[in-house]
Amino acid sequence: MNDPIGIIGVGQTPYRKRNPDRSAGELVRIAVTEALADARIELADIDFVVGGVAPDALSGIADIDKASISLPGKPYLHVNTGGATGSSALLAARTLIDAGRADVVLVVALERMGQATTAQSIFNTIFDPIYEKDFVLTTITMAALRATMLMSRHGFTGEHWAGIASRNFTQATHNPLVVGARPRTVQDVLDSPVLAWPIHLYEACPISEGACAVVLARGDLARSRETAWILGTGAYSDTYAMGDRMHRPEGSLIEMVPLRRAAEKAYREAGITEPLRQVDVLELQAPFAIIEAMAYPALGLCDLDDSRGFVERAIALDIPLTVNPSGGAQAANPVSATALVRIAEAALQVRHRAGDRQVPGARTALATGQGGATQFSTVCLLGSEAP
Repeated sequence: MNDPIGIIGVGQTPYRKRNPDRSAGELVRIAVTEALADARIELADIDFVVGGVAPDALSGIADIDKASISLPGKPYLHVNTGGATGSSALLAARTLIDAGRADVVLVVALERMGQATTAQSIFNTIFDPIYEKDFVLTTITMAALRATMLMSRHGFTGEHWAGIASRNFTQATHNPLVVGARPRTVQDVLDSPVLAWPIHLYEACPISEGACAVVLARGDLARSRETAWILGTGAYSDTYAMGDRMHRPEGSLIEMVPLRRAAEKAYREAGITEPLRQVDVLELQAPFAIIEAMAYPALGLCDLDDSRGFVERAIALDIPLTVNPSGGAQAANPVSATALVRIAEAALQVRHRAGDRQVPGARTALATGQGGATQFSTVCLLGSEAP
């Protein structure tokens, strides 16, 4: 049986809209230096580097991973799965360790979207212009389409979406890494401009830049550190075309089938049978409120028919676990790094190093990753105790 694997070091830059005074390499260096110091190791101790970064047109820099992330003399693997890039990179690192290719792996995820003039046009054209031609689908109208379906089928209202956003924004004020975080009331969200009904400006995630790095290790090194142990992981993909999800036998457009499968796999591996009672902290990769609402039943926290009631209890902080103590992706969404940020925040929670956003007594934390139109889904369960 393989040694248990855990996160022994975490490093993050602040997340803001743009960093005109720092190069991509400087952002990476800040996050990596912090992660290595947290792990109490040197660069020479790293066996393998896994980088998560967007394609050139989204990052605004050609060959950004070659210039900013890879290390001379170290094997390097580049991963990209859209918004799930960071978590996919971590799962790749775990696989490398499990396969005996490395004992210590540095995972780095970087987002420089603020530098790319082409970023928004790409997000506006990511869906097939022929196959999906009946709708002008963008990342925002995709969220609006699903929101209206949830409203029609399960009785959600605009106040539900605004309530989720308000809670996330307010919690982000305890996170010093979210630059410019400010609390927003439900009415603040509802009064903000409509992007695509029923999605308001303050319900959607902002453009964010930054870097996140974590160090994975096994064996004596992991056991000698304050480690966030990996208890279970899962990753599944869905169809590219949204239309293919409308009338299929297993799960509709508003049922996140890959996330459910990923969660079931992670739960089996971790021995979790009652996630609502056994998980203390949930860090969701949900750049829109409706993604958070869809995630709850997919993660087995409630039944689909009770999803509206569960959302209401989650907004009122009346559920047994804490959701997005960092503020989540609605407060800061450095797309290629976001899913790794969720894992990093979960690791800080179970290591009791989350500062003002620490959940008292947190022992188990779950982090999700979502890429594309929730095309890629990952789940990572972390714990204070080795499995």
